[in-house]
Amino acid sequence: MTFNLDNIKVAISDENNGIRLITEDENWLIPRQTPDETKTIIEKNFKIIREYFLEKVGAEISKSDLNNVCLKIAHRYFQMYNHWRSMYKREANRDLAFLQNDFESTGTIHTVIGYFQNMYPENYEEKCEVMLGMSNTKLKEAVISKYHYDNK
Repeated sequence: MTFNLDNIKVAISDENNGIRLITEDENWLIPRQTPDETKTIIEKNFKIIREYFLEKVGAEISKSDLNNVCLKIAHRYFQMYNHWRSMYKREANRDLAFLQNDFESTGTIHTVIGYFQNMYPENYEEKCEVMLGMSNTKLKEAVISKYHYDNK
């Protein structure tokens, strides 16, 4: 199955006990999932996340960067919520939709920082400040937090 998220071509295929989600830049295995549920949830969450950030970034972040970072965020939470379904009994029927309070979570902040650090190592700070609505001081604190989290 192949579909588009704005300018991103996404391919989903069955693989063992899950699916493989492939884009031009990514190749993710998501266990215990079906292609139809994955497509539905990824499209829904991508749209929620993109609409939220689109209002904040205006023309300062390219459409391609916005779409790619939004897909990374959508994927991160989809995997996490999906994992919780099998890990915790009380989460067995968890809705995989992106939650509003996740916009302010460390996971979202770290995903945005990681994306722009990889894409624009020389000037990622400006892009992160715009996308996250943070001052330079707050962003530096978040970058240090991400560094410590990544290097545990």
